[in-house]
Amino acid sequence: MKLGEKLKLLRKEKDLTLDKLAELSGVAKATLSRIENGVTAGNLNTHLKICEALRVNLGELYKGLESIDEKIVSFNERTIKEAEVFNYDENVSSIILSKPTGKKKMLPQLLTIEPDKATSKEENAPGTDKFIYCLEGEVELSIAEKKNTLKKNSSVYFDASFPHALKNTGTKTAKLIIVVSPIAL
Repeated sequence: MKLGEKLKLLRKEKDLTLDKLAELSGVAKATLSRIENGVTAGNLNTHLKICEALRVNLGELYKGLESIDEKIVSFNERTIKEAEVFNYDENVSSIILSKPTGKKKMLPQLLTIEPDKATSKEENAPGTDKFIYCLEGEVELSIAEKKNTLKKNSSVYFDASFPHALKNTGTKTAKLIIVVSPIAL
């Protein structure tokens, strides 16, 4: 259910017209109409005024607006084949562990790097953080001029606006979980 539909439902349950809700809430009738018709969502301040006029709490207004299925993204051995894959080249690839990425606040990835191969140097926008957890193998992480070694079950969290790259220094394929926030490819 969308916010506008929920607002209209609550308003009608309270047997209020748009005019009366506007009077009680101090929110313009036109704004209430635009919210109910899905033209705008309004803002938190507006929602609080509406809730006060309807004598409901904010949780009640927001309850049921989104399906839990829309909020959970999971992959397993079968469904991972449906995941988006980004290939740096034939030796380095990243499986995007979330979909759709445009609505998310972080970007989880499974990065694989073949032995003696590396990612290209990256430099994300200021304010971008990156977390890396090594599942298998051994890699060297270069951040600016500093080098860090990651082995199985080790991790690092850093400011991704510094130039950085990963190189597999081991003898087998390295697998890493990488989480970038906010989303940046």
